[in-house]
Amino acid sequence: MFVPLSPALRDRPDHPDHAAQGRLRRLILTIAGPLLLLVVPMTLVTLYGEFLPDRVYIQNWGIDTKRTATWQDWTSQPLWGMVMWFEVLAVTSFLSYWRLPRVQRALVMFSCYIGVAVPLVGALWLLRLADTPDAAARPAWHLAVEIAATVGALALGWVAAGPMPSAPVVAAAPPPNAPTMELGPVQRAMFVTSAWSARRLLFAAVLAAVTVWAVSTATGAWQGAVLLTLWTVFEAAQAHTRLQIDGSGVTVELPWLPTVRRTLPYEMVRFATVRSEAPPGRYRLDDGKAGWGVVGGKGPVLALSLSDDRWFVYSTREAETAAALVNGWLSRERRTGTA
Repeated sequence: MFVPLSPALRDRPDHPDHAAQGRLRRLILTIAGPLLLLVVPMTLVTLYGEFLPDRVYIQNWGIDTKRTATWQDWTSQPLWGMVMWFEVLAVTSFLSYWRLPRVQRALVMFSCYIGVAVPLVGALWLLRLADTPDAAARPAWHLAVEIAATVGALALGWVAAGPMPSAPVVAAAPPPNAPTMELGPVQRAMFVTSAWSARRLLFAAVLAAVTVWAVSTATGAWQGAVLLTLWTVFEAAQAHTRLQIDGSGVTVELPWLPTVRRTLPYEMVRFATVRSEAPPGRYRLDDGKAGWGVVGGKGPVLALSLSDDRWFVYSTREAETAAALVNGWLSRERRTGTA
């Protein structure tokens, strides 16, 4: 017998159809990556150990592949400690973001990189050293394989994490004391504002300096330089943000990176309010425990209470107008039962 859920139950963030969907799979995949980083070299050294020099260091893999036969020998390897740290970091991060499936997907992608791309590159180098008494030069095509393996592992992690569960849907209208702009039956909502963050620009400048230093001192490991470059660009782009409120919801985009935008549908919004400062927590364009958004210095903040017990925040001097517009839209649509 099917019993429809009441709005009060449907809005609960611990509803079984919300973040728990696919969580066990994402946790297993997160744990599996560091384990593969340990199992693959153990297997390869067992199979090809007799063809390898007594002691071999694999460039960009950071492990010692001398012939080992016992479990005690393996646990004394530097690789063992590195894997344990990766495992602790992955599990701790996953538990910290227990209700955030999108962050968990990022952890799965990182785990696939650790468990697939890194061992594959190391395996290529190890097989290259088989039956080679002296140091062997690294073939040029290894770099192409390394890049392809990195991209492929990240894509594999994205797919393996599975579809993201839908957030709870809100059906109740905003509370009476919330600032509300009355909208007519066919009246449309449109609000646009933008913000700058000097702090973001300063941080991006520091990252740019670190990136230049890392590239100038690089010894062949390109992943770190690429990640630093992407991080620098993303931080610089976040220095200028644009907020738009329309019929589709609340959208934040980066004018300097037009392809990066994120829309919050009205179905996830309980109500809008204006605060003198953001609720406690970390707010960025990616998900965090407290929520997400853009906070830049002092001043009023548009704060949207979300259905998963988090917040969306945006610093703007026009927060009062924006909150009234959002609440007006929610009140009209939910009174008529169309939201």
